Amino acid sequence: MWIWLNRKINKKGVTVIKRPVFWILLAFVLGEVIAVFDLNIAVPCIVLAIIVIRKIIIKAYEDMGAFVVIFFTLIMGFMLMSNEITTRNHIYDLKENTVIVQGKIYKIENTAFGTNIYLKGVEVENGEKSVSVKRIFVNTEKIPNVKIGNIIKVRGKLRQFEEAANKGNFDSRKYYLSLGFYGKIEAGTIEVINSDYSGIRQGLYELRMEIIERLEKLCSDNNGIFSIINNKNGIIGAIILGDKTDLDSDIKELYSVSGIAHILAISGLHISFIGMAIYRLLRRRFRFLFSAAVSIPVVLSFGIMSGFGISTIRAIIMFILKIIGEVLGRKYDAITAISLAGLVLLVQNPFVVCNSGFQMSFGAIIAIVLILPIVEEILNTDNKIIKVISANFTISLVMNPILAWNYYELPTFSFLLNIVVVPLMSVVIVSSIVGIFCSCIMFGFGKVVIFPGCGILELYTFLCNIINKSSVASIVVGQPKVTIIIVYYAILLVVLFGLKNIRTKYTRAEKERNIIKKETGLVLEKKAKKERRIKGQNVKLRLACIVGFLLLNCLIYYIPNPGFYITFISVGQGDGILIHGDNGTKVMVDGGSTSEKQVAKNCIVPYLKAEGIGTIDYSIITHTDKDHISGILEILENNNSNRIRIKNLVMPDINMKDDTYNELIEKAKLKKINVLYIKKGDTLSLGKTKIKCIYPETTTTASDKNDYCTVLSVKNKTSKILLTGDISKEIEEKIKDDIEENYTVLKVAHHGSNYSSSEKFLKKVNPKYSIISVGKNNSYGHPGNETMERLRKQGGVIYRTDEKGGITIR
Repeated sequence: MWIWLNRKINKKGVTVIKRPVFWILLAFVLGEVIAVFDLNIAVPCIVLAIIVIRKIIIKAYEDMGAFVVIFFTLIMGFMLMSNEITTRNHIYDLKENTVIVQGKIYKIENTAFGTNIYLKGVEVENGEKSVSVKRIFVNTEKIPNVKIGNIIKVRGKLRQFEEAANKGNFDSRKYYLSLGFYGKIEAGTIEVINSDYSGIRQGLYELRMEIIERLEKLCSDNNGIFSIINNKNGIIGAIILGDKTDLDSDIKELYSVSGIAHILAISGLHISFIGMAIYRLLRRRFRFLFSAAVSIPVVLSFGIMSGFGISTIRAIIMFILKIIGEVLGRKYDAITAISLAGLVLLVQNPFVVCNSGFQMSFGAIIAIVLILPIVEEILNTDNKIIKVISANFTISLVMNPILAWNYYELPTFSFLLNIVVVPLMSVVIVSSIVGIFCSCIMFGFGKVVIFPGCGILELYTFLCNIINKSSVASIVVGQPKVTIIIVYYAILLVVLFGLKNIRTKYTRAEKERNIIKKETGLVLEKKAKKERRIKGQNVKLRLACIVGFLLLNCLIYYIPNPGFYITFISVGQGDGILIHGDNGTKVMVDGGSTSEKQVAKNCIVPYLKAEGIGTIDYSIITHTDKDHISGILEILENNNSNRIRIKNLVMPDINMKDDTYNELIEKAKLKKINVLYIKKGDTLSLGKTKIKCIYPETTTTASDKNDYCTVLSVKNKTSKILLTGDISKEIEEKIKDDIEENYTVLKVAHHGSNYSSSEKFLKKVNPKYSIISVGKNNSYGHPGNETMERLRKQGGVIYRTDEKGGITIR
């Protein structure tokens, strides 16, 4: 690889393609992308790609060998992805019933939900057909008597991973797909077919479990000044072992919002620090080869023990290449190392490119090794403070589109916080590792050694809490379109290389002036004038750099107005409706569930953030049943962590006010949210869209909460939408004369209950689309068979959130 980077290839002295591994990676990725398309599109794309690649390589480099290699790499990428897609579809086609799987254990992981046994070289059989897959995992509640390397046969139920119910919600199918898993097995029986096992891997697993257990003891029942150590085992376990079982979800969310969640993953920082520390220590006494022969296995063992995550694999490959380069006396090329690491990961699992960890790991390292040197050349400064700030700013610049794509919001102060966090991480790592091993000799001494690391972690939490109190700690930007991200990076490269060329011209001009001075002996200008000129050039370039990058960020931070739409959010057994007015006003109608725990955190808030919504202008409560207000209560009770703000809480103007009604108002006032009241005849204007209250009146009395439920009619030039809450047939009859005919959309009352949606009512409403918000396999039997029959008889299209997920109509 190092030889290929430098060799000449022909008599004309044409240089071979620089960094061929990088171009091979691009060809492989291109092949993968083409494979995703339909075959009728894929074939012309391959032909076009071959023509373009051939013209570029043969014309520019006259290197037929490089063309052949890159061509076959593209085909390999295409074939590997096509094969993975076929395998994935075979697994997805299998029914969720009892299957028999056989494979070799390569990893065992204890989680909060039981023990996961990871298998490779797997055969899945369901009685009708057999499917071969690279890997699958088995979940069991009991800790089985198996070892890494055993070949086992498992009888259990195949479970498909669920897709996200709403935009922005956690997509378990996509997540596990990016890790190379297409399903999991809930184990019934486990039989060991071959008891041979890997002594090294099993030993490292047992060592990992011993460390986790020792950490838990170290971080428990401490008093006085050492109480700072308590409950830090979850964070330390995540940092040094990649074990997040005991990691507090609040801490994880706090670090994520603050922009330092990267410290909770095994990364290049950990690998380079541990590996290079061992290598450099050995080099003081031993030769290159011996130092490499010891440090590489140690780093590999650390990788195995920590679970070989994506960022860990990337960092280990780069570390090994760096050490091999030193042993061979070759110059280390970081871009080639990154490319090879990416290629290895993509060959193992073509879908890994969808993984947020892959994107962020490679995004950060590309920012450091590729973009940062260009920025430093443009800035042309020896000031260490400016260099540190520019490094963090450059990483943020590269990472912002990736963060926006995966998390829909950007931390505002992360680049400042990381100036403190990153340098201190070496102390945390050393303190933690040495403290654990010291505790084996003298338990109390281990606590003393681990104390500094825990103190720094406490500082991190303190700083994150201060930042989190700010209303602008993070800014909701939504999930940008792929085209926006492509344009963003294209402009970034154009600006960078444009400014770099200007810097090169300035530098060349200065050299020419110095040559003239040396040859002629003439003093062309005074030293002060020269310094002023150079200073002026630096100021211009630095200002251009800052202004250009700030304007570039507008692509990510700017959220265009998408116009009117309404989304019936999938919240399980409950209601949650977002109305986006044509003038940009955002209205939530209800937001609750009885089947989904933390429905705001898991369903509503991620959807709003993905849409770029950080503020709800009006939150209308139809009535106070839990399945309509639990999510709104959750938002009101949360202290800034969800970053969703409600401006106005709109309550039904009724005489019947229960405890929950009053609780909502009290919590809103504590948050300084304006409380409004709505009754029959009131209208809310959203530009050209009007929301009119049909029911109830102030004097309305009813024995059931559902019968004073707010009914709303949403109308604009293109559509009419009727939102009926949980009203019964009796209320439908009561409001029949107040509603119009022929609605575009009807939100079917009371989740499709048989006691709502009468024939007379449906005949007058005559909806084109009927939306039923309902939970899967709910205990109420919603939607009722009688209601479904009446809806089918009336005609129109019926959509259910338990089948379709969130439903958006524009």
